[in-house]
Amino acid sequence: MTNNQIIENFSPFNSLELFGLNKYFLDYKKLIENKKIPKVTMFSGDKGIGKFTLSLHLINYFLSVNSKNDYDLLNKKINKESAIYKSILYNICDNFIYVGNETNKKISINDVRQIKKKFNTTSLNNIPKFTVIDDVELLNINAANSLLKLIEEPSENNYFILINNKQNKIIETIKSRSIETKIFVKKNEKKEIFNKLLDLHNIESHFSHNFLNLSSPGNLIKFSDCLKKMKINSDATLYEVSSKLLNNYKKSKNETDIYTLSFFLEIKFFNQIHIENKKFNKLLEIKKDIMKLIYDYKNYNLSTSTVLDYIKRHELYA
Repeated sequence: MTNNQIIENFSPFNSLELFGLNKYFLDYKKLIENKKIPKVTMFSGDKGIGKFTLSLHLINYFLSVNSKNDYDLLNKKINKESAIYKSILYNICDNFIYVGNETNKKISINDVRQIKKKFNTTSLNNIPKFTVIDDVELLNINAANSLLKLIEEPSENNYFILINNKQNKIIETIKSRSIETKIFVKKNEKKEIFNKLLDLHNIESHFSHNFLNLSSPGNLIKFSDCLKKMKINSDATLYEVSSKLLNNYKKSKNETDIYTLSFFLEIKFFNQIHIENKKFNKLLEIKKDIMKLIYDYKNYNLSTSTVLDYIKRHELYA
């Protein structure tokens, strides 16, 4: 299995088993059974913690009740032979719409218009329709206003699940129209989920796996894969890693490079405070400055040299 296959197979669309989040699943299962599921649900929490996977499992359970190859409630598993699951996987399900940031392209007003168009053109049936919008906190004001018109008065069979990854402050009007559930896992649960994912995908040990406290299980697998592909080890300097990942981002525009660099910066900070304990405040100040430069690099197209020159001047990190 190649690294690319690991990431592809790890996609929530292919996550047949739900690891952790059992309480959240059971709470929403009760709402489904009592026909009290909110018209607009918002799952808020760290990116990569399993919010989208939870959504897919709930939807598969909801839509496959009393059908052949229905959802396995005992083991929290989607039956891969389920007609509902197959139609979702191949994007031919009339009762499921997904809008997300999979290709690092921000959700636009046109994406929201496509949702409305699909509402008007899908087959008329009495089965509920679910729309999942990922990275909802990254909606621009025009897309947010368009979405508001859809969620203010959803029709009887239309339900929305908004995924808030807390990467930006969410627009208050969107939040106020939603029933929010904050998704959180304890340290021991996080470790258990991560270990199950490692076993499932047969992923070899990597130095970054020692820093689960700095990330979520889903993101850590992506970051580890990125570091391995770029042949970056624990001894690499921040300057070297920044040079590789920023130049790679310049070519690919894959935001995983940016997030991996931020993660590596956190690792360096974590390691340095154990060596330079008396310089904690100084290290923290420099780390914040570097982090801001990294995101300005992405958002405002700074030159690579601007970031690298700053890192080079600060030998605590370089």
